[in-house]
Amino acid sequence: MVEQIQNVEIKRQRSSSWLRWLVIGLLVVGVVFRLYQPGHKVYWFDETMTSLRISGYTQEQLVVSAVNQPPITAEDFLQRYQYPDHQRTRADTLAALKTHPEHSPLYYLMAWGWLYPAGHSVGNLRLLSALFGLATIPAAYGLGRELFQSAGAGWAIAAVVAISPFHVLYSQEAREYSLWTLAIVVSSTVLLRAMRRNTVPAWSLYGIMLALGLYSHMFYGFVAMSHGLYMILVERWRPTRRLLAYGGAVLLGLALFAPWLMVILDNWGRLLGNTVGMTLDRQGFLPLFWLLNLSRLFFDLNQGPSAINPAHYLLLALCAYALWYLYQRTPRATSLFVLTLIGVTAIALMGSDLLLGGRRSTIARYPVPCYVGLQVAVGYLLWRMLQDPDRDQRTYQRWRAGAIALALSGVLSIVVNAHHALWWNKSYAVSRFNPAAAEIINQSDRPLMITDRDPSEVLAFIHRLDADVQVQLIARPNAPHQPPDLRPMVPDIPPATYSDVFLYQPSEGLRRRLERQGLPSNDVNGGGWLWTVSIPSP
Repeated sequence: MVEQIQNVEIKRQRSSSWLRWLVIGLLVVGVVFRLYQPGHKVYWFDETMTSLRISGYTQEQLVVSAVNQPPITAEDFLQRYQYPDHQRTRADTLAALKTHPEHSPLYYLMAWGWLYPAGHSVGNLRLLSALFGLATIPAAYGLGRELFQSAGAGWAIAAVVAISPFHVLYSQEAREYSLWTLAIVVSSTVLLRAMRRNTVPAWSLYGIMLALGLYSHMFYGFVAMSHGLYMILVERWRPTRRLLAYGGAVLLGLALFAPWLMVILDNWGRLLGNTVGMTLDRQGFLPLFWLLNLSRLFFDLNQGPSAINPAHYLLLALCAYALWYLYQRTPRATSLFVLTLIGVTAIALMGSDLLLGGRRSTIARYPVPCYVGLQVAVGYLLWRMLQDPDRDQRTYQRWRAGAIALALSGVLSIVVNAHHALWWNKSYAVSRFNPAAAEIINQSDRPLMITDRDPSEVLAFIHRLDADVQVQLIARPNAPHQPPDLRPMVPDIPPATYSDVFLYQPSEGLRRRLERQGLPSNDVNGGGWLWTVSIPSP
């Protein structure tokens, strides 16, 4: 009998040992790859809009200031229009942000201040997002510990978040999504702690976190709604002291958010115009995109939507079972928190697409609250299944193999992703030719790059050019953000000044004007992306 007890204890110690080292290894991988080569990936359109706004320019101001001007180097162009300087203040940044009220301002104002000590570069700007991503790992531990009152559950959830390909990807994106994820996790933890303590300081802290969440992303409103629904259901629709205290915290949060709320209301028409793209229908079967986004939480090799990809259905089954297990094995208040966090956002996005049309629910970065809830459920499930190896050896072995496979899929995804400059989140359709085209220009001795594309669509390409490449932007008829008095011009190309002249995505009109000046052009790559101008000998 004593020997049997000793054997059981040895098994538990061995199980605890390998599981502990697995969690530590996954946490290390998550930390390392959030910081790995942050400037390596293509800097795409959305990120250049981040840089444009924190530099204090709107797209209209960029056109007026930069189009039909003499050539300047790529370095000077980026320093002027992509990074903040002392000529344009934080007030200019705030004014630019007000033209896009759908983007809450907290991340952009923090980025404005961050670049001064960190230095002006893509890598340094993305490093700010990486720091938010790093902070989300211990925050996930805190959420798991508070929700389940267990350090083990907290570590399991932190490990799931640490090696999530989705979270690693957006921890290296110069956008607000890693900050928003952090706000979701921290505010949820603060809410649960306030409910447990039920003190004025605890509820006041939640009110502050509510405001910070709203300042981080407009869709945090769905998280706030899920918290409110959770409180009402837990208190069973009765005006208890705890529910009243929650109401006071919400009022505090809304009062702190009021300045930006007024900006949203004053610019409501502009907001609707800026977000009209979400209402456009997406080609394809919507549930396939939902499956794809879910699978990218755990496994991402740049795959697209597919009805025959087994990974989609295996991961869907895992998440569904995790939610069912959570509902069956935890107190009502615990499972209800996760279900409301997932459900409110899912219903808002999927329901609006199904009823009104659009593609909100298919945009991978929008359902982040759902992702957090699913990862909490999966982390809890794995912790429960792996914490006691002596309960059922066969079941335990299967879950251990499944956990290792899940961990390896996440690590593999992160490693492969880290060594590719272009991934699905960089808008492959408009970014795929930029690296190769820029390399051609950079190999030239004294190149000039001319384009009449919308300047905001050219910024990402200029980021790929060497610092000394000369850049000239030309007006195009009926271009967006362009004043009507700005007319197309014929670029002046002095002989013997440049070794090569390139046209980046030129219009037919620009090429014809150059031809009339005796400067014919030839398509370099056969796709109309990059052209070279034949310069006559002096």
